[in-house]
Amino acid sequence: MSEILIVEDSPTQAERLRRQLMMQQYRVRLANNGRAALEAIRATAPDLVLSDIVMPEMNGYELCAAIKADPALAGIPVVLLTSLTESRDVRRGIECGADSFVRKPYTEAYLLERVAALLAPERRAEAGDGRRQLIDLSISLYEQAVQMNAELQERERQVIELNMKLAQHAQTLESTNREIARQNAELEAANRLKSTFIASVSHELRTPLNAIIGFTGALQMKLSGPLTAEQEKQLGIIRTSAGHLLDLINDILDVAKIEAGTMKVSPEPVPCHLLVQETVDTVRQLAAQKNLELRLELPPDPVVISTDRRAFTQILLNLLANAIKFTEHGGVTVRLAAAGPMLEVAVADTGAGIRPEDQDKLFKAFSQLDSTATRHADGTGLG
Repeated sequence: MSEILIVEDSPTQAERLRRQLMMQQYRVRLANNGRAALEAIRATAPDLVLSDIVMPEMNGYELCAAIKADPALAGIPVVLLTSLTESRDVRRGIECGADSFVRKPYTEAYLLERVAALLAPERRAEAGDGRRQLIDLSISLYEQAVQMNAELQERERQVIELNMKLAQHAQTLESTNREIARQNAELEAANRLKSTFIASVSHELRTPLNAIIGFTGALQMKLSGPLTAEQEKQLGIIRTSAGHLLDLINDILDVAKIEAGTMKVSPEPVPCHLLVQETVDTVRQLAAQKNLELRLELPPDPVVISTDRRAFTQILLNLLANAIKFTEHGGVTVRLAAAGPMLEVAVADTGAGIRPEDQDKLFKAFSQLDSTATRHADGTGLG
């Protein structure tokens, strides 16, 4: 049974080699550097030395040269395991007398084939023959070159396949982009058509609604004669309903303008304390109908800022209307305060409030926290 000395400073690699060789019925010894290996060889000569090149204390080239320089050890075949591929590395291997190279990473089959070839009886008979050593090295280098060429061809094939797949993906991506661009164009056209339709319908609806509100107001002023209590009640319902419908139409039209980018903002100096007072007075009757207390807290000094009067009023009106709508008991408080260069308007109520998980829905158009058919408050989700 042939004995092989493995010289490897990596315990993992050494154990891997040991297992592979022992499975082929070789006896195996281990050394973790060149100096220890040389001492082990001089003590008991193995049949073959399998050595790494890059090691501490004494590298693989130095170990091989020391073995070949000793007449008593020169006939021991030395196989160098290397990840080095430069021509000077090969030259150093020839100069130190190496019998074979095995390039990392190597296949188990190839390594065992080289070991078996160097331990063959006919090879042992030629031990120490420099010419045979050069032949073995040439065969080893040729086989390594063939292996590298096969690996390069395989990698080239993989690169070609990857390039083909990339080209296919590029075509698919280009086609997808064209389809997305087409759909975006259709969506933009549909959005423009929607905005135009909403503006047209809103205009057509507002005209008769304004007429209804105007004539209802004239009747309530008794310009056409006296009214019974029931008639006044019915006219009040008509005017309130028409006003509510007009507000909804205006909200929808505003959303359409915002989406179309045609919403115009006209800043002007606005006395906020007066505007807030007027807006609160507008909804005071709504609060009274539900027996809610409507409180207003204003600063002692007038506050004037540059803003769009209509937008400011609409926002505050929406906040107040929602606060009153969703408050059943208690009241609503409006607070106006100057905060440095900014203005703070706060609307607080004693209603149910908004759950944390529903707060993301606050500024989404047509979104309602209670969208069931049994909800107790109406609305479009635009306020």
